[in-house]
Amino acid sequence: MKKKKVLRVFEGFAGYGGGHFALDRLKEKYPNFEFEIIGYSEIDKYACELYDLNHKDSKGKNIKNFGDITKLNPDDVPDFDIFMGGFPCQPFSTAGMQKGVDDPYGRGTLFQHIMRICEAKKPKYILLENVKGFFSKKFESTRKQMDNMLIKMGYSAGKKDEPLRVALLNSKDYGVPQNRERVWMFARLGGLPKDFSMIPEEVHNGLLMADFLDPKGYVPKEMYLSEKQIDHLKEKHNIDSFKVKKALCFDVYNKKIKNDGYSITITMPEHNSLRVIEPCKYKEIVRKMSVTEQFRLMGLEGLDAVGRKVDIVFGNQSYTQLSKRAGNGWDVNLVYILLDHIFNQLKELNEDWLD
Repeated sequence: MKKKKVLRVFEGFAGYGGGHFALDRLKEKYPNFEFEIIGYSEIDKYACELYDLNHKDSKGKNIKNFGDITKLNPDDVPDFDIFMGGFPCQPFSTAGMQKGVDDPYGRGTLFQHIMRICEAKKPKYILLENVKGFFSKKFESTRKQMDNMLIKMGYSAGKKDEPLRVALLNSKDYGVPQNRERVWMFARLGGLPKDFSMIPEEVHNGLLMADFLDPKGYVPKEMYLSEKQIDHLKEKHNIDSFKVKKALCFDVYNKKIKNDGYSITITMPEHNSLRVIEPCKYKEIVRKMSVTEQFRLMGLEGLDAVGRKVDIVFGNQSYTQLSKRAGNGWDVNLVYILLDHIFNQLKELNEDWLD
């Protein structure tokens, strides 16, 4: 009897385990698909807590956290088939300082540690994510450095072959009404065919932000702005009225009510400029977005559950900490769709993980 293949996965900069959630969803679609998270790397204690609450190994135990990736010895890590990770975006983000490799906190060079680990372990695949700004002209030398490293490591079909296949994907084009643009990069040991695509077929289901909000009575009272706060918001941002016929998003940073029905990008609390406007005939209602709404817009399901809870265990973390996790995380729905798209193409290379 042929031994079933198991995709061995290492999650770098794991956060709440967006990659793990996506792989779980892939297994729901393909029951014969098997994967094992052999370990993850995360240093934020709140992210680690959330990861451990939601993900276990086949024996029901916590998955090993290898901690700080800059101190990780590849010899301590079991072999794996794919490295998945969204290395810190702040050095490349317009919401951050855009210092790149000169980031004062050292975050701009963390991709070099991904390369160091992958050079030693030689996984078959590498899947990386970052913000749109990473592919601006300002960071061209950083990308070139990454390409050269990958070519040297064998992740190309030849000197003229680009090792990383890249796509800019937006969550709102794949069924989740959040305007969240992210750059996705994929490499394969030995290279990829020239016609390999990183752009899955779009999913337009007609859902808007209003469809992802908590029902009345489930939003904590402290989320709501007072009349005085609403008046201040109107005066400061030159808004005539917050009376709307359907729930909309107010973009504080750009001083705009988003009439298209989509949410702006969910970010960390310190950069959060998102407010929800609720429809009401008699008064203006403006509030913060609840954590369940934020995680729902990060692609986690739960739309049909009582109280529309999301499929993630929060533990006892605060609103600020959970919002930070959501802002730093992966859109689970998009990752699931992208992995499905990638693995179906790998079948043509006789690398069939789904059957």
